[in-house]
Amino acid sequence: MENIIILFVAVLAGIASYTISITMNKGAVFGSAVVTLISGIVFPHFVPTIGAKLAVVATCASYAGMVAVKNVPKLWEMAIVSFIAGGLFILSATTYVGVGGKLGTIAAIACFTWIGCKKVYEVSKVSNNQKTVKTNY
Repeated sequence: MENIIILFVAVLAGIASYTISITMNKGAVFGSAVVTLISGIVFPHFVPTIGAKLAVVATCASYAGMVAVKNVPKLWEMAIVSFIAGGLFILSATTYVGVGGKLGTIAAIACFTWIGCKKVYEVSKVSNNQKTVKTNY
């Protein structure tokens, strides 16, 4: 159940950061800072058992929300990137504890994963279209 909550918080935080940054045109740093500040105050207060962990995962997803709009142009894509970031956070929870840069690295890997998936899809789509054209002759 805890992992589902973590994934849910990651998606909400990433979308919130992206919305503040892109839709409201406030900038990536401001969007991430607002989400990090609010989650750092709200989660430990209202969910004392796992509130600190939720604040950390929200911070991680807000870093992913700093992605450029040309790489993640749609809100639903940001939800997927945030979900990936939450999943990576869960998988790496016990590794490199206390090492600096872990959250930013997770966010970057989540963004690169989504961008890579989109590129593979585009290449496969072009490849399939070329096969279709060749077989018509």
